[in-house]
Amino acid sequence: MSGELIKILVVDDDKLIRWSLKEIFSQEGYTVDTVATAKDALKQAKTITYELIFSDLEINDENGIEMLRKVRAFQQEAKIIIISALTKQQIEPKLGSLSIFSIIEKPFQSEQIRTIVKNALVPTNHENESGNRTEKNKRVKAYESLIENKNK
Repeated sequence: MSGELIKILVVDDDKLIRWSLKEIFSQEGYTVDTVATAKDALKQAKTITYELIFSDLEINDENGIEMLRKVRAFQQEAKIIIISALTKQQIEPKLGSLSIFSIIEKPFQSEQIRTIVKNALVPTNHENESGNRTEKNKRVKAYESLIENKNK
């Protein structure tokens, strides 16, 4: 088993950002889908289950926060990471009840992205206490095993 069981969606209208994130995630063995529009993000979110969603807020065809609210309806378990040129202080008041995992300010470093992904994939205490071995937790375990074997 490998990291390819972990699925990540990247939503950004900047082609270079999409390419950069796909390269970072692909090197780690993840399955990565990239889209440039909110319309395409919703299409993907309706058909594929993602563990992580990286999204910019400035998207050409729709407000990024509104798009993420719609995506959340189909991706209730996914952890959302916002990537933006705006600061956390500018973004947080706009989120309202939208639950996100993290905000990364542009420009970002690849190691910063890798650390966020690693932290996001660690099962929470709630997931552990429930004793419920979901498919997602199985995929996280497979990823952790891959990393351990890679580091040997």
